[in-house]
Formats: sequence, structure tokens, C-alpha cells
Amino acid sequence: MLKLIKIFNSGILGYWYIPENRDPGMIEIDEQTGEVTVAIESNYDKELGAPYYANKARGAVKQMWDRGELPSEKSFTWW
Repeated sequence: MLKLIKIFNSGILGYWYIPENRDPGMIEIDEQTGEVTVAIESNYDKELGAPYYANKARGAVKQMWDRGELPSEKSFTWW
């Protein structure tokens, strides 16, 4: 499971990503170029030894940006 929560009250356009209800990481969007980057990797990704959830979150945020849809919250579940 992956939950994305839009960052409010900040000069940064981006999302907190929360993998498996653990500590969050942060995804930033460059409004000029549309580039989406992982600003802070979650502790869970660090434990796994790879940015698995960070990459999933980055891909999801990029797709939302390209569609022009930036909801305040979005969740993804897969098996």
C-alpha cells in the first residue's frame, strides 16, 4: 500500500508518500520543468535497501502531474 498526501503551507509543490503505514518520504515537483524527484527517502525504503516505494510514488506523482490532476490525497493498493 502507498498513500500520497499533498504538501500544504509550503513553497514546495509535492507529496508526502507513506509506504505501508510507516514513516513518510517526500516527492517534489519542479513546476518549471515538470521534473519529479525524490527529496527525502522513507525509512522503509532505506530498510529495504532500495527506493522501491520512492520510485512507485515518483511515477504516480509524475502521471498525475502530466494529467493535470493533483488531488490532496491518493492511495494505491496492489498484491
